[in-house]
Amino acid sequence: MDIGLGGRTALVTGGSGGIGRAIVEALARAGARTVSLDNRVDPGEAQTAALDTRLAGCIGAGAVSFVAADLAEPVAAAGIVRAEAAKLGGFDIVINNAAINPLKPVDGYDLAEFERVQRINAHSAVALVQACVADMKRKRRGAIVNICSITLNGGWKDFTAYVASKGTLLGLTRSLARELGEWNIRVNAVSPGAIPTALEAEVWGDRIDSYNAFLLERQSLKYRGSAADVANLVQFLCSDAARFVTGQNVCVDGGWWMT
Repeated sequence: MDIGLGGRTALVTGGSGGIGRAIVEALARAGARTVSLDNRVDPGEAQTAALDTRLAGCIGAGAVSFVAADLAEPVAAAGIVRAEAAKLGGFDIVINNAAINPLKPVDGYDLAEFERVQRINAHSAVALVQACVADMKRKRRGAIVNICSITLNGGWKDFTAYVASKGTLLGLTRSLARELGEWNIRVNAVSPGAIPTALEAEVWGDRIDSYNAFLLERQSLKYRGSAADVANLVQFLCSDAARFVTGQNVCVDGGWWMT
């Protein structure tokens, strides 16, 4: 089964976060020329440079690069991506991973804050697909993966803005899979479960053991997953090994939700 990505170019939004960083590394290790996009310039540039140095010995220098963009301004971000695409001959792979998740009851949001969540988490995905799809059509090849969430299944309060944005991404996944299939462009979604991150450790602090117990009680697999588990699936979905898979939403959650 060939899950290599040699000769392809990839864009990963939110590439400085835990899952995004793992996806950047997985795609680069598989041979894709990978661009990490984030609005956090200092960690983004430093992480990318360190990863590129680490990978230079096995796949050569210059496999990974960083570009700064604010997805709260989707039109401007799309312009930056078009400029990067022109340098690289177009993107073959787009991973819409960036997201924010302010937790509030529905009457705690003002509309501007709610709309900002939608712009970053969902509207930017539309803008970036628009920026990249012409090159994919020209090549008659492409893979788009939208990072959704198991919160779409319900069961969490105060997630209204976040879940609404992920619902948009799921609908986008299915509609684009139908629309773009004739150009051999595949579109899938990946829904991570509870993946350990630095933010999780910060939020739960000395309550982390009880949080772990809560999760393991609900998962079928009795161990925590990792960002690499999500990244490995994304790599597979972008490869020719998944050439007949499109329009799907795959959970990476240890068997928490089964749909």
